[in-house]
Amino acid sequence: MPKVVDKARMRDDILDAAMRVFVDKGYHATSVSNVAEAAGLAKGTLYIYFKSKDAMTKAIVDRHFAAVESQLTRGVPCDTLDAFLDELRETMDIPAEQASFHRVFFEVFGPSFASDAFSNHIARFFDRLGAHYASQIAHLQERGEVAEHLHAPSLGRVLASMLDGIVLHRGLFDISQRRHRRMIKEAVAMFGTGLRPPSR
Repeated sequence: MPKVVDKARMRDDILDAAMRVFVDKGYHATSVSNVAEAAGLAKGTLYIYFKSKDAMTKAIVDRHFAAVESQLTRGVPCDTLDAFLDELRETMDIPAEQASFHRVFFEVFGPSFASDAFSNHIARFFDRLGAHYASQIAHLQERGEVAEHLHAPSLGRVLASMLDGIVLHRGLFDISQRRHRRMIKEAVAMFGTGLRPPSR
């Protein structure tokens, strides 16, 4: 009886192996053969799942950002500004192991940002995240929780950028959890003050 292969699991195993080799050898010094060896596969078998090193790179990025996007955009819109701000604080307070990925990400994929295709691919994640936050803010405007004169699409992208910056600082600069949480508290409080209607 032929062996049944879990293709999704195999793809994940290959991507895990690729990430290990990229970190160990450097992205540009790594060959498809190196990844195949680390994954315990023949090179031809690896090509069944990924046509090139670039395809593996894109898949690693997609997998990471899909997980982050799922975490950030889960649930229903908040009905109060305070609930929305609480959700933001929780979202930004990432664990140390998740923060450490960002350092690895830039060490491994930093040179790839010179590629317009790669940069545009990452930018689309922030477009979607900004649109998600814009939708949340527009919903709160309809409920009278956020000043109606504010431009929700611009604020959504500002919020996505702010979240990105705070999370990156946690991972890239070894900021302590205590300091990181203080930064979150102050940033969210400042943002919330700017959103509230003048009467509040």
